[in-house]
Amino acid sequence: MVDLFTLDDDDTDPVLSDQTHAPLFSKPSRPDERLIGFMSSILRAVDIETIWALTCEYMQQLGFGEVVYGYSPTYHAGNIGLRDEVLLLSTLERRVVDALVDDGHYRESVTFNWALNNVGVVSWSMSAEEAGTPSFESSPAALDFFAREGFESGCTIGFPSARRRGRAVMALLGHRGSTQEEIDTLLAGLGDSLLVAASMAHLRLSEMPYIDIKARNGLTARQREVLEWVAEGKTVADIAAILGISPVTVDKHLRLARETLGVETTAQAVIKATFLNQLFVYPPRLPEG
Repeated sequence: MVDLFTLDDDDTDPVLSDQTHAPLFSKPSRPDERLIGFMSSILRAVDIETIWALTCEYMQQLGFGEVVYGYSPTYHAGNIGLRDEVLLLSTLERRVVDALVDDGHYRESVTFNWALNNVGVVSWSMSAEEAGTPSFESSPAALDFFAREGFESGCTIGFPSARRRGRAVMALLGHRGSTQEEIDTLLAGLGDSLLVAASMAHLRLSEMPYIDIKARNGLTARQREVLEWVAEGKTVADIAAILGISPVTVDKHLRLARETLGVETTAQAVIKATFLNQLFVYPPRLPEG
């Protein structure tokens, strides 16, 4: 059975699954030097591009063929949110990713549904009954897409979250031609180290300011600045005096910030910008060219 993504309306908090997590006090083992090296590298990384490149390299060194990661900071009650608010990274061809998202194929998998509400690594051999969704069935169109594009074997990873909003999922695909049995053997050998590595990558990726250049959903430096002062409790008059600009100009920057973020009020703008990691952070490093 081919499984990558599905969508569930359940808004329950992710929980540790008895099937996928180790005892809280497992017997110490010899440190994995490759894992430590990977974690050390991404802890030092300062932008999404570097963190993602290191993550893909590590996962491919482990034996996986492709990597897909999606993070929606505004996910709530089954609503993924607007596409330009979702951090979507993949080693797959762009056309494949577009079809996966635009045609809704990611909704057609047991394991994505499981990962939205659980913490751990789960094999694509998981059945709907094992996932707790016995009535779930993938559509023929989705199954054809998965078979055609090489989604033959792999695993899906769900991450812990301290927030009621926001979810992330990572999918690791086997090389074309590899069987699910081979991937399951690989997973058994990796143990908890895969979950640790993927979780560290997720933590670093999810804390980075994300701007979709094509969607132009990034705030300007001045828009971030005035929103930060609003978050500090300052009035328009206060901000104008602090920045040495007129109240009319402050209002203009706040209006443009609201328009950029697609919200109606300044309070909503502060909340949404915070979810998108665009306030009180170092300016994001933008691609050249």
